[in-house]
Amino acid sequence: MHLGNISKSWITRALFAPLLALTLPLGSSITAVGDGPDFAAQQQLDQQELMQGNSAYRIESYFSPAPPDTVLSWAQANLPRIQEGAFGQRKDPDQVGVMFSSESTFPPISGIRLQKSKVGEDDSTESILCDDFSDPDCTIANSKYNSIRVDSVIPPCSIDKSSACIESFSLKLADGSIVAGSNQSAIPASARPFAGKKFADGSTAYGGSVPWIWKAEANGGAIAGYLLRGFIRTYGTKGASDWSIGKPTFNFEIIPLSLESTNKIAVAPRLEDFPFGKEGYRAVRGVSIQPSCVAHDIGKCYHRSTFPKDARVLLTLKLPNSLSGWVSGRLNKPNVVTTPIDANFDTVKVEAGAGQDIVAGNWIKWREVPADYFVKADGSQNAIGYARLSGAATVYSGDAQALETYQQWQKYFPDKALIIFPSWTISSTTVDTSQSCSTARGLQGVVASNASAYSPGAPAFNKESQTLDYKVAAPHFAADGKSENLGTYGLSMRADLVQCLYGVSQVPSKVEVSITNTTSGESKGATVELFKNGDWVYLSAEGFTYSSPTLKVKLVQEKKIETTAAPSNSTQAAATATATPKVAKQKSITCVKGKITRKVLGSNPKCPAGFKKK
Repeated sequence: MHLGNISKSWITRALFAPLLALTLPLGSSITAVGDGPDFAAQQQLDQQELMQGNSAYRIESYFSPAPPDTVLSWAQANLPRIQEGAFGQRKDPDQVGVMFSSESTFPPISGIRLQKSKVGEDDSTESILCDDFSDPDCTIANSKYNSIRVDSVIPPCSIDKSSACIESFSLKLADGSIVAGSNQSAIPASARPFAGKKFADGSTAYGGSVPWIWKAEANGGAIAGYLLRGFIRTYGTKGASDWSIGKPTFNFEIIPLSLESTNKIAVAPRLEDFPFGKEGYRAVRGVSIQPSCVAHDIGKCYHRSTFPKDARVLLTLKLPNSLSGWVSGRLNKPNVVTTPIDANFDTVKVEAGAGQDIVAGNWIKWREVPADYFVKADGSQNAIGYARLSGAATVYSGDAQALETYQQWQKYFPDKALIIFPSWTISSTTVDTSQSCSTARGLQGVVASNASAYSPGAPAFNKESQTLDYKVAAPHFAADGKSENLGTYGLSMRADLVQCLYGVSQVPSKVEVSITNTTSGESKGATVELFKNGDWVYLSAEGFTYSSPTLKVKLVQEKKIETTAAPSNSTQAAATATATPKVAKQKSITCVKGKITRKVLGSNPKCPAGFKKK
């Protein structure tokens, strides 16, 4: 197996480069970590320069005493180090970190950059920043660069509603009461926005703003507020007279915050381009990177706090309907409704509780790993291959190839999570439904799981068993090595898509579900819910264990439920969810294989291969 197009797959190259800078004294060098062509040596020099986002500016790196609550802070606390003469300790170059998570690996900052790489290739090191779309250096006339990348952080609509924005954020508490949120402060406060632009061919790059902290006061909630940060990323190629912008991708997260004040953070995070390598070369880097903080500004280091117990988030977004296809993330029982606004934008309403991010991975001696794990089909290095130089890479849990990649690397991981933290995230995937079922623009469905790796699109229909099959993977145990990780899976998709994809005339009134562990063959039941909300269908399953189970969901047609295709006008408003139908009664049988005895639960349980019913 080879990793695919990493520039579009949310696999982050050089994720831990900032960590190396934090562990190296000024003036230190980095030893080459392997044999290879000259470009590898140049890449190493490039990474050395890129790692100086703090040290090159004499910016002090802050090491918080708070427990790690991000992938980056966990890695900072567990970085494998070796002694190197008078320079002290540095990161062991013979070890590479491979992590699976859905966390944004660097606080999104709006930016426009030109890149030497072409769209579809790995994002290149050689790049420049643009002040805005009127910057004379950032037109297609600049022949040195081949593509444009636009990262657009979306603001509250009360700040700017000209493009994508956050219409509202509220908390639905356990007692059913609603606590409305309000935007309070931008972070970082010094970030500069830029306006969007429609190009000659009609394609659009969206305006870039800054994340905001929102207040929603409730007992047991976050005292320092909730960070709502989402961004839209687009790439553009050179057209006849202007840039031509492609299909956007999207990432959004909500983080409850606590605040640690410190005078050791004196510089706000920002992007900057700088000269490196050969004369005339420039590259974009982050400045003031603080892995100890989930977000930071001058004098402020924010950490993860908690949502109120059993609270659900009510979020309303204005999003471009060119964000079509599926989104995935860390949500508990997601319930989604979309409503067209005009020819370009939809209102997207999401109700969901917080999920978990079960972060899996390890520091691995990369020389002990097969060489083809680090290259793509064309022989060039993949994200983890680059990580041998930069320190580590993280694979986004919902990437189209994450499950396959996880199963490849799983043998090098402990069967326990590195860290687990509450998470509320949604992100675009590279997965679409078949064109025959995609009759409209906009979101088609939402998949949510706490798995370290999972299939990001609609479950596959198994004609033989007449079930919807969905695969997930995660360590069996929590970070303590004792507590079992209990899996969650939620699916929300348009009702007309259910009918088209799975060939049913009406949306089923109930489902039967079984969870089969591919390692042991053990099959267990789970708590399941299925209901309709307007023109969307919602399904959830929870309570199963990892490591690599397959969820099989069978649609049961007991009675007719009237279903109409999603309308194309504003009458598609959210409807109140109907009562949850009863789930098929679970039965238990005992199966034996030699001295091994297993219990199997399900509506129609069967013994795994090699086992006999007792």
